Amino acid sequence: MSQDITLPSNKSFGFFFSAIFAIGFGYFFLHGTVLLSGLFAVLTVTTFGVTLVAPQRLLFFNRLWLRFGLLLGKIVSPIVLGIIFFLFLSPIAILMRLVGRDELQLKNQKKASYWKERTPAGPDPESFRNQF
Repeated sequence: MSQDITLPSNKSFGFFFSAIFAIGFGYFFLHGTVLLSGLFAVLTVTTFGVTLVAPQRLLFFNRLWLRFGLLLGKIVSPIVLGIIFFLFLSPIAILMRLVGRDELQLKNQKKASYWKERTPAGPDPESFRNQF
């Protein structure tokens, strides 16, 4: 499955990371960690300055961040879907089998015909001509 993924603009990438670094600065500043708050202050000012003056210099980091996100999505998505399946769907399915419910009607039933009468009768058979 091919999908076209567009890279966000370098300016929006720079402003986003400037905000993230500013939040980091505020957090470490409030907790009294001088070295880390100073580091985040420098990162904030540098990233914001580069974003305003020469956003094309952020292209490498923008691409790197996009690839990291794609890799992270390939790892995390199956884990989250597996957790949802095994913690929610499987117990519900087991419980429904124990109760005896067969929503998909998969059990073999000894009948002369498996034809189901529809009410109302359904669409006109002429509407199915030349479908493709």
